[in-house]
Amino acid sequence: MLAGKTARDKLADDVVVLDVGPLTSVADFLVICSAESSRQVKAVADAVDEALSSEGGRLLHREGVEHARWILLDYGAVVVHVFHREAREFYHLERLWADAAPVSLPPQRSVERRMQPRGDEADLL
Repeated sequence: MLAGKTARDKLADDVVVLDVGPLTSVADFLVICSAESSRQVKAVADAVDEALSSEGGRLLHREGVEHARWILLDYGAVVVHVFHREAREFYHLERLWADAAPVSLPPQRSVERRMQPRGDEADLL
């Protein structure tokens, strides 16, 4: 799932993807993650929006950008929640959606592997 992977790659904390499709008609998947500062909350939300938009995702609604304590990005089938750590602990959406099945993200490459050039990437060094 691109939204979850992008949030994780942007160093969001505790990225969780839930399959809520069988439980609601509002969305098929929720992506929930957190960050330590308002600046990082905005950076994660912007990175997710850029990644999904570049793949043809259409942002239907965005909330919370002004205060950056909880930014919601609604793409219809996928809704992304980027929380400031304290706000996530307070609202605890995972508890509200406890019956939703978690979706595994692909394994994250280690920092060492990401630092090593692959094939044509060596030309960019």
